[in-house]
Amino acid sequence: MKRFLWLGLTLFLCIVWFGCGDTFRPIIIPNPPVFPNPSASHTVVAINDNGTVVAGSAMVIDVSGDADVSEANLGLAPVHAVLQNANQVLVVNHSVTGKAADSLFQLSFSGTSIGSATAITLPPNSAPDFVAVAPNDTTAYVTLPNLVPDAVNFPNDNAVGVVMTQSSSLVDIIKVGNNPYALTVTPDRSKLYVANQGDGTISAFNTVSRSSRAITGSLTFAPIWLIPRSDSQRVYVLEQTNGTLGGTLASIDTTSSAGPDPLTESAISVPTALKMVYDSNKNRLYIPGEALVQVNGAPVLKSAVVIVDVSQSSPSPLATIPIATVPPASRSAQDPCALTSPATLNSVDVAALPDGSRAYVGSYYEDTSGNICPQVTVIDATSNTLKSAIAVPGFPAYDAFCSPTSTSPHARFRIMMAAAGDSTRAYLSSCDGGNVNFIDTSNDTYIQNLPAPVGTRQTNPPGPVNLPQNPVFLFAGP
Repeated sequence: MKRFLWLGLTLFLCIVWFGCGDTFRPIIIPNPPVFPNPSASHTVVAINDNGTVVAGSAMVIDVSGDADVSEANLGLAPVHAVLQNANQVLVVNHSVTGKAADSLFQLSFSGTSIGSATAITLPPNSAPDFVAVAPNDTTAYVTLPNLVPDAVNFPNDNAVGVVMTQSSSLVDIIKVGNNPYALTVTPDRSKLYVANQGDGTISAFNTVSRSSRAITGSLTFAPIWLIPRSDSQRVYVLEQTNGTLGGTLASIDTTSSAGPDPLTESAISVPTALKMVYDSNKNRLYIPGEALVQVNGAPVLKSAVVIVDVSQSSPSPLATIPIATVPPASRSAQDPCALTSPATLNSVDVAALPDGSRAYVGSYYEDTSGNICPQVTVIDATSNTLKSAIAVPGFPAYDAFCSPTSTSPHARFRIMMAAAGDSTRAYLSSCDGGNVNFIDTSNDTYIQNLPAPVGTRQTNPPGPVNLPQNPVFLFAGP
């Protein structure tokens, strides 16, 4: 009996010995999902523009009550916002040349209501248009695309402002590339990345010393959106569309402490994409835009959302889901879009439910009668398949301000999506319609819309009227 035991032990040791040779094993970077905090996201916050004379506003929607529970005045032309922590929201306003100083507003919440709004002064006429902060951090970063820190030696380079929110002060200005368009901070607070649309580069910095980091590799088209992975080991880059090309997804390896950071372009391309959404629960990206689909045996660019797995070292496509237009006949008789023919559908934003079950894609088209016709398409996030589509009532277009192709710097997103923290609601904001629309996720039906605060929009002929302000940004709040 002992002889067999010794023989078995010898065989086991041999297996272990040979198993430790130079055998290739694929490496997967561990990136555990971040489950939703049940105490967060009781609200959804809409940031609203109010023209060039009167300050814009923040509107707080109580998820449980489907109601506007709090409002606060901001500076002229607010454009972007971010959730700093469970009680703080940061809003940057672009202002208007010659009208007022640019600023970053710090909104402090008491429950679901805004308790105070503190303005942090930024350099005049620097045109800030994007703000980023690591979770629960007190250092925020703001793009300043009109500020030239060194006009003599670097006349084409702009800046990013460093703001200490505890002291409500601008403490530093960092030189970056031309026209910083978006930025992000890794969740571990160690690194800052800036997308410079003007020269097609990415600037990188260590946040503690604010020293620059080298990036190896280059982009084919200009970067327009950045998203860090929850483990801080990757930053994903969305490139701008150029004609029918572009919309490429690239990734930056941020694992090195000292750098450089390798940048690699993937084979994933989503033309017309303006942003992407990261679902930390499933470690995936949703990229709405266009994709090639077969029509009568030929590939044609059609509205779609591309789902990308980013749990491993290289992004991998999971699914491409075409987004079809909701038929006009399925709209209500009071909907102006029910009487016109559909036009080209633009899919521009996605909200993923925190419970991981579904994602909601916001799309719209402008019909021949000048109406904006929105819709929300529901994606089953388990099977990555199309579930249903929901018509959102249309309204007259406000092209002079809300069109992404307009000269207005304030309306970067015509419609936006957000999800309630308890996964009971999805929301679609409309710049043109001046409202936020509610989707009941228990049965995926349209419930109602909530107008933005009354504003002073100019009409033709000119003159202020009591119409709602224009929502230009929407996000899940405290």
